[in-house]
Amino acid sequence: MKNKKLQIGLLMLMASIQAVVSAAEPAEANEGAVTFSGISEKKFDFHNPLPWLEIGADARLRIIREEARKLDKNNNSDNRLWQRYRGRVWSLMKFSDDLNFNMRLVTEPRYESLRDDLEHRFYRQEALFDWFNIEMKNILGLPLKAKIGRQELLIGSSWLILDGTPLDGSRTFYFDAARFTYDLDELGSTLDLVWIDNHANGSKWLKPINDQDLDIAEQDERGLIVYLSDKLNKKTQIDCYFIYKNDYDRNRSSGTEGNIYTFGSMFKSSFGDNWGYQIEIAPQFGHKNGKELSAFGSNNKFTYRSHDEKDNTFLIGYEYLSGNKDPGKHFDRVWARESRYSDLYNGCIDSIDGRDLDGTNLHRPNFGWYFKPIDKMQFLAEYSLMFADKNTIAAGTNGMSEHGKFRGQLIKLKLNYAFTRHVQNAFTTELFFPGNFYNDDRNDVAMFFQYEVAFFW
Repeated sequence: MKNKKLQIGLLMLMASIQAVVSAAEPAEANEGAVTFSGISEKKFDFHNPLPWLEIGADARLRIIREEARKLDKNNNSDNRLWQRYRGRVWSLMKFSDDLNFNMRLVTEPRYESLRDDLEHRFYRQEALFDWFNIEMKNILGLPLKAKIGRQELLIGSSWLILDGTPLDGSRTFYFDAARFTYDLDELGSTLDLVWIDNHANGSKWLKPINDQDLDIAEQDERGLIVYLSDKLNKKTQIDCYFIYKNDYDRNRSSGTEGNIYTFGSMFKSSFGDNWGYQIEIAPQFGHKNGKELSAFGSNNKFTYRSHDEKDNTFLIGYEYLSGNKDPGKHFDRVWARESRYSDLYNGCIDSIDGRDLDGTNLHRPNFGWYFKPIDKMQFLAEYSLMFADKNTIAAGTNGMSEHGKFRGQLIKLKLNYAFTRHVQNAFTTELFFPGNFYNDDRNDVAMFFQYEVAFFW
């Protein structure tokens, strides 16, 4: 009973805060735009208490309900209600026009209860720096810039390079890295060279405040990224890249060891005023856990944007990640093990036949529709068909069938609304209908419901 009162009270509090802020600050027509995938991570306003100092903050609150999240509604741990409270404060110190120091402190405690109030816990009460870096520009008078230290890496499509901390969810996405970027021309063509040195123990380089000894990965990781992005014109872009990843010193049984070499290319273009497409392929070689690795992945999408009053946009996509009964054929997602297209499937269902957030051994044709029902509101509907490339070595165990390849159907609905440029909220619903890849022990419909509200200062 106390748990239910807490949940209701929190919802009422958030609704009240939104109403007060909305009434106090009327939103203008173009304020508070949210992204296609969810609430924006954009920093809206910096405050400048001093000429050389910029500061800001945000807060994000989420309430999440999951049912049969691993396809078994009778398993109590598959049904849970939990809350996430993320707060961040950041600063940018300008030592000169070409030299900055960036720092951000983040915390995201969580409260979780399993079905029937059998278990409650409040955890992750620590704070850590996910930005702590020096940024230099115009090095030696050249169009060369560098960022050295803890940072986020947004390179290319983010299909394989996005998240260096897969075990802490969306609390952080940081890498301990040195990144050098050379601007090649006025169109924005660039050459990036990145060295990464991440450790599974989150306190290796910067010890968290109130350290909870939380791992951010299953093993230590080093690597090199060489990324060339060539913009041929305003509509056409060709990217070529090489990613080397060395996994070592694993601290969990699910950790990996080995050397992975990924060669990739992305072609993105548009034609006319409405049509666009993107094709990305990535062959992969090396050794993983003592076995030879030879795999292949591809991610593609074709879009039509109407540019009408509702901004109706339609998407057809196809993602392929190779798989086989031989683990050496399974594509490795490198540094993109996160909930990229589904909070329900990635990290919950995809772990039934592998490791959390690996999401490999997959064919995924998907269809999407996006539009703006009213000003400052966005609606997204996505439908994915999920197939296994091969029935895996785990067939016949852990609720998996011996011969099926149809993983199931995923439906995702998301509604975003910006009250003002400083207050946004979103509702997300996901349903997964399992196919014959699973047996009768795991054939329940999985459900995910999330409400979130974000505040920006």
